[in-house]
Amino acid sequence: MVRPENLNDNLQAYVREFNGDLNGNNFPVYSLDTTNLKVTTGPTTLIGGATTGFSIQQSTQGFYRKRKASAFELGSDIWTPWLDINLFTDQWTKGWNRLNYYSGWEDYFLDFDAREGMLVGCATIDWQHGTDALLCQTGDPAINFSGIRGDDWVSEWGVFVNDVLVARSGFIPPKRHTTSLPFSIPCGSQNIKVDCRWITSISDFNTTGAPHGSTFSIFSSDLWVRNVVR
Repeated sequence: MVRPENLNDNLQAYVREFNGDLNGNNFPVYSLDTTNLKVTTGPTTLIGGATTGFSIQQSTQGFYRKRKASAFELGSDIWTPWLDINLFTDQWTKGWNRLNYYSGWEDYFLDFDAREGMLVGCATIDWQHGTDALLCQTGDPAINFSGIRGDDWVSEWGVFVNDVLVARSGFIPPKRHTTSLPFSIPCGSQNIKVDCRWITSISDFNTTGAPHGSTFSIFSSDLWVRNVVR
């Protein structure tokens, strides 16, 4: 026979201590400092080149990150964009555009085998979409003038996990912005692919003028995910 007192002691004290449940009653104050902590020795994979990052898997969680910044990754400064998309001539759609479809950004996504639990992460993008100027003529003799358009243009960023939208910025007016998109989503033990996509709009014009230019510029982007194991 097992006495209830012994069973309760085992469950509430000894077994919990073996599992790391230590408190002031069984763990002396100031008995643990940084010299007692072991440096993580997990398998860390570093990613170099134009897109840098790392991946590391531990017993209870895994970390995955990719970054491409205009001041790092062989860039020159924070004012020079890594990517300039001319919305009048370059390829893009009115739907979601994958950032990793463009030249120099082919490796900008996370692809890993997750374990059942949660995915917690954030994408931060430094980007710009300005307005446009029309250079027009009117009257006889001709008078040159310029008109500004594009105040109603909007852009939006989103994060996709296995092609499912998990975070979106909402409509953002023309300007240079730094946009952060935190997200969290449960996942099973499966392959996970995380990528960033964008939407923007430009309007047609009914004048005799020529467009001065409308570019969608990306200066840097940082994407990380933490896989917390259930």
